[in-house]
Amino acid sequence: MDKLILRFVLWCSRILIRQGVDFERLKIIAETKILMDRRRVYMNWKPKQQKENSNRLTLTLATYSIFGFLIGTMIFTLDSLVLYMIFVHAYILFMMAMTMITDFSSVLLDTTDNQVILPRPVNSKTLFVARLVHILVYLLQFTIALALFPLLFIFIKFGILTGIASIATIVLTVAFAVFITYLLYALILRFSNEQKVNDIVGYFQIFMTVFFAVGFQLVPRLINLDQLSANFQLHWYSYFLPPVWMALTLDALHQFNFDPIHIIMMGCAVIIPAVTFWLMIKYLAPSFARKLAALNNNAPVKKDQPLISQSAKSISQKISGILCRSKTESGSFEMVWKITGRDKSFKMQFYPSLAYILVFIFIFVFKNGKDVQTLWSNLPSTRMFLFFIYMPMFSIAGSMAFITTNDNFQASFIYQSTPVAMPGYLISGALKAILVKFFILIYLVMFAFAAYIWGIAIIDDFIFGFFNNILLFLLITNLSDHYLPFSRQPNAKQQSGKFVKALLQMIIIGALVGLHYLVIQQYWLTACLIPLSIAGCYLLLKKIQQLNWLKISF
Repeated sequence: MDKLILRFVLWCSRILIRQGVDFERLKIIAETKILMDRRRVYMNWKPKQQKENSNRLTLTLATYSIFGFLIGTMIFTLDSLVLYMIFVHAYILFMMAMTMITDFSSVLLDTTDNQVILPRPVNSKTLFVARLVHILVYLLQFTIALALFPLLFIFIKFGILTGIASIATIVLTVAFAVFITYLLYALILRFSNEQKVNDIVGYFQIFMTVFFAVGFQLVPRLINLDQLSANFQLHWYSYFLPPVWMALTLDALHQFNFDPIHIIMMGCAVIIPAVTFWLMIKYLAPSFARKLAALNNNAPVKKDQPLISQSAKSISQKISGILCRSKTESGSFEMVWKITGRDKSFKMQFYPSLAYILVFIFIFVFKNGKDVQTLWSNLPSTRMFLFFIYMPMFSIAGSMAFITTNDNFQASFIYQSTPVAMPGYLISGALKAILVKFFILIYLVMFAFAAYIWGIAIIDDFIFGFFNNILLFLLITNLSDHYLPFSRQPNAKQQSGKFVKALLQMIIIGALVGLHYLVIQQYWLTACLIPLSIAGCYLLLKKIQQLNWLKISF
């Protein structure tokens, strides 16, 4: 599809731009950029196995088309044209802005063309048009993927006139999304540098990953289709919402209703996106390019910083000094603590799993089909606080798979090159870092929330559950293959025999949670079981620490 779009855009550019552009070189540059797009790994697509010839861009576009199909099917559940069009245009506006911020940031922030291409016999105007063609091809690809099915359903249900008008409003929506993206980048560059922009984009990618992970589970459960079938009501803030402009414009054309409100909305739908897009082309984009070039050519020279006193220890060093018994364990603790705070790949995999804690609690606690207010009032009479006790561990336990892999896994040769007699301490240090950095904080939040609902009487259950969670964490580690921290390739092939181990883990977890359920409100029995749980944690931790090189997997 990208080849056809490229031919169309090049044909249009040949007609519109006649002087100062070498179209042969323009075509070569644009084709090369699009080829690089195909090979780039997108945020929403992370294959388990690396394949040289896999077309990841096509898979990403197919995923977006599926999203578009799901949004498009809402046309059969909503009676209101305005409400449906608001959903469609809000979806396209959000998805295009999000996609340009996350997946296309490497293109918008790329300044290497000036160093790689301009020294060749390529003039600046040809390079500028090539960048413009590349962005237009990208925008058209994703616009078609997002809007194809909604437009098809609009043509079927509302007719040809409304369908053609919808194409125009979607183009205006995409133009407004591009303006928002450029404006956001320009504001960030105004007060920071290119590296900080990349960091901000990285955090935004993590946020969007969590947002989709949570939204995919919660939104369908929160939407009431009976209420959605009602007619749209106009409020004062509707005049500031682009999807409302587009929806009322289409409603005016479909109903042939040109009252003052519809005329105002039609003016906003056409004039504001057109003016903002013109401002972007005329002022914002050139200023943005100059700012990037200035940052790239005049990178600030870092001044020598005074040496930090050896007595000033980081928080990871202080905690490792308290919890770790050996220098090997302490070093592993500090390494895992710091890398998990810096590695974007780890964050994008692990943080969504933390978000699922709230998702699963919501699903299991509010699953009976009653309204949330009724279920909330009945919670104190139930034993649902067990979900708050044990649900964090289901997400934290998955972190062990994430901390064994890293893009720079080749650096793990340091484990074999140093005199580490007991590599088990490397694993135990990593476990302690994960428990302290992630589990304890989440568990305290769960306790505060549960204590607000059930009262302070559940404190003994949370103490028992705390050590049970650590026991489960250590038990799962003992039953799993023993990999050293960040020593595996991210796409390494999984070994066979996982099903039996996973089944055994689930049986043990179920038995331990079931035991806790049986001893609830038996305070003396809970008090007796807490020391046993602590002893189990100690024995399992010692077993991990005593692992030798023969038991380490590579």
